[in-house]
Amino acid sequence: MNLASSAPRCDKKTGKHSLWVVMLMLTFVDAEMSPECSMTYPCADKLGQGAAYAKPVQLTSPGRPWTVNLTVDIGTITFDWLQLKRRLYNGGIPGPTITVRRGDVLTLNLKNNLSPVGNELGVGLNQRNHPNTTNIHTHGLHISAQDPQDNVLVSVEPGSKYQYVYQIHPHHAAGTLYYHAHHHEAAGFQVQSGLAGMIIVEDDPSDMPPELNAASCPSHCENDIQLFFQDSLMYVDDEMAFWELQRTMHDYVGFRNFEKISSGNTTLVDWLSRNVNYFITNGQLQPSLGMTTSQIYRFRMVNAGGQHTLELYIADGAGNPTSKCEIREIALDGIYLPKPRILRGGQTLLVAGAKADWLVKCDTPGTYKLASYPRKSNAASIGLIKRYDDVLATLVVSGAESVKKFPSSLPSLAPYLRDLQNADETEVKARFTVELGPSQTLNREKWSHPVKYRYGMRLNELQEWSFLNSDNRSHPLHMHVNHFQVISYNNYTGGIGLSTDDESNWYLVDMKDQTDKCYYQHAGFDPEINVEREERYPPVIDGELGLSQIGDYRDTLLIPPLTNVTVRFIPRDYVGDVIIHCHILQHEDRGMMMAAKIVNEGESTSADVKSGGAYPGTCRLTDRYPPNSAYTLAEEIEG
Repeated sequence: MNLASSAPRCDKKTGKHSLWVVMLMLTFVDAEMSPECSMTYPCADKLGQGAAYAKPVQLTSPGRPWTVNLTVDIGTITFDWLQLKRRLYNGGIPGPTITVRRGDVLTLNLKNNLSPVGNELGVGLNQRNHPNTTNIHTHGLHISAQDPQDNVLVSVEPGSKYQYVYQIHPHHAAGTLYYHAHHHEAAGFQVQSGLAGMIIVEDDPSDMPPELNAASCPSHCENDIQLFFQDSLMYVDDEMAFWELQRTMHDYVGFRNFEKISSGNTTLVDWLSRNVNYFITNGQLQPSLGMTTSQIYRFRMVNAGGQHTLELYIADGAGNPTSKCEIREIALDGIYLPKPRILRGGQTLLVAGAKADWLVKCDTPGTYKLASYPRKSNAASIGLIKRYDDVLATLVVSGAESVKKFPSSLPSLAPYLRDLQNADETEVKARFTVELGPSQTLNREKWSHPVKYRYGMRLNELQEWSFLNSDNRSHPLHMHVNHFQVISYNNYTGGIGLSTDDESNWYLVDMKDQTDKCYYQHAGFDPEINVEREERYPPVIDGELGLSQIGDYRDTLLIPPLTNVTVRFIPRDYVGDVIIHCHILQHEDRGMMMAAKIVNEGESTSADVKSGGAYPGTCRLTDRYPPNSAYTLAEEIEG
């Protein structure tokens, strides 16, 4: 086409330039050169960012026994031109928000409409398997793990149904929690696909200070903002990218987006793996939330991703932290803090599976960004873990400024969450160690079937546990049924776990002499195996974002490398299984999960505590390093 012929010209009859001819011709040229974005002509800069913020579907307690129906099936999620087939609850992403009240009896009917075809891969225990078998875990609810409540060992097979009946305790803590698929070996795949949704245990307005009530449901739901973060657009090329999970799970090829792009031989999944790597918020890509100047809003935030850590903050348009929006952290993992507090370094850490509530007000009109930013200063305490770096939502603030004040107090803790920091040592009835290790192991072993109970505890007896990490990676550790209180971070004196490149074998070396294998190893230890010593672990620096504040109650806690954390809790109300696992769900699927049990007072607590004759946390007990030789991490680094 000769573009010179389309230059403006003067019409001899009218004397007017025929600009409409130019516009028509240029439009035709542009359309010819740049086809409309589609599945066969993808556009990286047009994925539907910035749509108006929308809450998920809301299912709210009527204050009497009630029923929720959730159906798992294949549905389509759409971002502008991009259409993806996913496993979804009730055809949407995320699943509906379920708001319960204390004392509720909630019947949840789970129907699995997925196909049995290709469901059994036959690859062995602790491998990615069973893509169409599912169940539900109510993450953070203080609730029984026995049938028909929060039993994550239930398998809801393709074409079958299961009825959960949740009895919410009359004294349950009010807060922000969530639910997600938890079938072992398929949890990571199904959660990243979209099988997750928020749970809210509703506040009683009479228990709340007026300023908090004015920003919260049930009285002021217009100011109560739900922000549900999912890693469902993670396609950058690595073993946990969603297209890779689809491949290894042998997902139906029709759901795997291998269509050809018309301009060449590149597949759509190749294009996605180069260009698309996003968290979504409420099923939207970077939605735009309208806010009134100086109004206080409650942000309920859940990291429902299965692997990435979020380091949340509010930024100006250039991405720099802003003082024009004030934030107060008021709850973590669904448990209120003692009082509202300013964020450490202006950020809140949300590891995979963690929850946080903020109070937010912006006193200056403008456009701001809710984002995750991995600061270098956080690296030592967060350790080796995937850290998300991008915008999660845009905040558009407008209107006249007014005077609003944050509350100075928060609702008191539920009775089962008493402060245990200063409990007398004589009250501690049992101590236990959970050791995170290489090759996706907990207490030196992978998940076993039938279930092996690694520890037993009695109802109402104060527990003091140590969480140790001998691995060179950080792991967010989650415990079901009971929250735990962070008591202290201690010197690490255990072994250091080293694994072969393919993680098929591993062993522990002594921390003081890192070429010397520990005397006390694990059940699968092969003394003939040797691996090259990896780079030294960085020291964990107290006070950084990766370390929880002492006294906080959590249900999911980041354990950086060479960390020793003391926690306490009292198992209340419920006997039965307690599942403990890494909440990088791909690690859990590969075996980083274990079971403990709660029994009634006076009953036996017998369990398989050891692995290969060794207690977790032990290394060498020799004359050279006697049991009470507490050399410190600082000495190891200096040495």
